[in-house]
Amino acid sequence: MLVLDFLLDIIGYTTARMLLPVLTFGRIRVEAVESRDIGFNGLGFKRLPDGVLLCASDLAGWIGVLIWALLLVVIALAI
Repeated sequence: MLVLDFLLDIIGYTTARMLLPVLTFGRIRVEAVESRDIGFNGLGFKRLPDGVLLCASDLAGWIGVLIWALLLVVIALAI
């Protein structure tokens, strides 16, 4: 579990925190880790008053790990 927590919390969350706003042209932002907002829907998103979607930090960790996994698959297929 320690490895999974490290992957999700450190690598996945940081990757999603940096890449989601860039990839979505600022339409999706990631919740701060220390913030525990409520009101997220079943998919892990919440609409802010300015129209931007806020992604829950737990979901952001999974998204970040998925980005790294896809990158590794692409590299493996290119070799």
